[in-house]
Amino acid sequence: MSIKSNNANSHVGPGNNYKVRYIYVIRGVPVIVIAKYDTWYKIVDPDGDECWIHKSMLSNRRRIIVTHVDKTRIHERSNDSAPVIAYARKNVVMELVRIRGNWCEVNVVHDGSRVHGWVARADVFGVTDGEG
Repeated sequence: MSIKSNNANSHVGPGNNYKVRYIYVIRGVPVIVIAKYDTWYKIVDPDGDECWIHKSMLSNRRRIIVTHVDKTRIHERSNDSAPVIAYARKNVVMELVRIRGNWCEVNVVHDGSRVHGWVARADVFGVTDGEG
């Protein structure tokens, strides 16, 4: 899932009566859901922080973010020997199309144009171990 709104409050517990923990100010940030209570989801964000957020603040649009390297290569195909067609710097959010083994197929806007390619799963946050 990803953050749906530019001002999404998250809380220390599953409800508005709990203290606000973080305010996510950038829409599209990928999160991983680790628990659910009624209409509230416990999430982990790219920094590893856990909090609760209402389902209305989340989107089902899959996103991933470059986190584990300063920049990652975007390949034409899903292997290391495929031509590199672009680079994505740390904290760049990309649309996740699908997962194939250790690779993520992505769409991203790069220098004003849309790039479609593959990034190494190890370089990004937003995909769980059981996927693909």
